[in-house]
Amino acid sequence: LNNGTPAVVGEWLDNVAAVLEAWMMGQAGGGAIADILYGKVNPCGKLAETFPLRLQDTPAYINFPGGAGEVCYGEGIFIGYRYYDAKEAPVQFPFGFGLSYTTFQYSSPRVSSSQFKDVDGVTVSVDVTNTGKMAGKEIVQVYVHDRKAKLVRPPKELKGFAKVALNPGETKTVSIALDFRSFAYFHPGYNQWITEDGEFDPFIGATSADIRCVETVTLQSTLQLPCILNKESTLHEWMEDPVGKKVLEPLFAPMVEQMQVTFGGGDEDEQKNGMETMNFMMELPLCDIFYFQETALPMPPEDLVENLLA
Repeated sequence: LNNGTPAVVGEWLDNVAAVLEAWMMGQAGGGAIADILYGKVNPCGKLAETFPLRLQDTPAYINFPGGAGEVCYGEGIFIGYRYYDAKEAPVQFPFGFGLSYTTFQYSSPRVSSSQFKDVDGVTVSVDVTNTGKMAGKEIVQVYVHDRKAKLVRPPKELKGFAKVALNPGETKTVSIALDFRSFAYFHPGYNQWITEDGEFDPFIGATSADIRCVETVTLQSTLQLPCILNKESTLHEWMEDPVGKKVLEPLFAPMVEQMQVTFGGGDEDEQKNGMETMNFMMELPLCDIFYFQETALPMPPEDLVENLLA
């Protein structure tokens, strides 16, 4: 194939022995292709784009080409493999895919520390063995999964990769360092890249879809973030903010207790409905929740929220 972007290949893929993706090559491209086809060189490239099954499956399909001189980048952070992962959508070839004339085995995954501070980072290592009969190169990829974040995150994101050359039967250790940015995401409320305390899963894979090993690490954030609560902040946001939670809890604890009594009893179905109601309440602005208890409040809900913010 000589092309500049992914192409739909499903109509003929089963009728050929193999596919060599050569992209847009220069005047020496013909010789390079011949060297690969005749086995003089072992291919080791990996796809930097996902090959979808159909054009309609792509994340930008409903937004492109736009109109009236504008294109809406509606996919947001869910670009490429992040979108296909989140949708659990099948693809022709995943991001990071690429075969070789040999095979590779991954073993003994490990991390330099199971607990670490964001400024220190962590190193992920794995042993890679050439299990075939021809010398070759493998590209080891490390993706990071954030188990819990304040904002919506992709299931995993590529944070590092390394190429290793191996003779038949040879084993080498591949180490990939993950720094502050490997665990951070941009938060528009703070207008900066932030890290959060919690557990992360470094995925070690041969492609975005072929994950060979998984480790778990615990990050401690060193950031001192300002409070960004406002009049429209939800109960969930107040309880997530350490300062907001401290200010709100003495006033709100009796209300939470009453909500648990109201929504927590009954049979299994009633308890399930009660949990759903509680989750719904958590996503309401704090002022709206105070309206449910307005007669028991010392002042109007709007004034009470203003005082709490102050």
